Amino acid sequence: MDEHDGAFGDALGRRGRLHGRLLQVLGAVSVIAAAIALWQFDVFGGDPEPDTVGTVEGLETPSIPDGTVTEGATDSAQASSSAGESASESNAAATSAEPSSETSNPLPPSDTTAPEEEAATPADSGCTASLALQNEWEGSIEVSVEVVNTGGEALESWELDLDLDGAEIYNYWNMRDLGDGRYGSEGWNARLDPDENAIAGFQAQTDDDLDLPDSVPCTARS
Repeated sequence: MDEHDGAFGDALGRRGRLHGRLLQVLGAVSVIAAAIALWQFDVFGGDPEPDTVGTVEGLETPSIPDGTVTEGATDSAQASSSAGESASESNAAATSAEPSSETSNPLPPSDTTAPEEEAATPADSGCTASLALQNEWEGSIEVSVEVVNTGGEALESWELDLDLDGAEIYNYWNMRDLGDGRYGSEGWNARLDPDENAIAGFQAQTDDDLDLPDSVPCTARS
């Protein structure tokens, strides 16, 4: 037992010495590595300051003074405008060239409606004006005028044409002067029922050769 224990003790002693040497080697290697690291830090650690480079935040557009337009820009704008107008004209031409979906009628529709005839005075509406010589003296006459409704409807007014050649009226009654030898009814004798009459008269200066007519034109207003 003693020899065995001695041999085992020797083995442990040799192993312990081996471990000690390994630790010494590792320590030496660590020292060398540390020295190399310090040397590299001294050599390469102090990097020189790099040159300052301006940071480009964005492209700077060159400014153009106000009111200054380069010739190239003007030509470009004119070319763009011309191109836009040409495109618009092309579109308009293409649109106008498209056939219309509606059927065109080259001939205007015929109007089959008969033209309206102008409203005329009813045939049964009219009047007559008869002249009767009442007095005559040198250069003057007195004439009675009878107006009769010869129609089938009542008249609201009447009008006479007393423009007689060779006679100049200077006095009249139961009628009013309308000018140019025409005379009309008064308000109180204007309305005449069928076959009803109104009496008026006048005095006129005349020539010796006056030929007094039996009647004068009468216009009825209904």
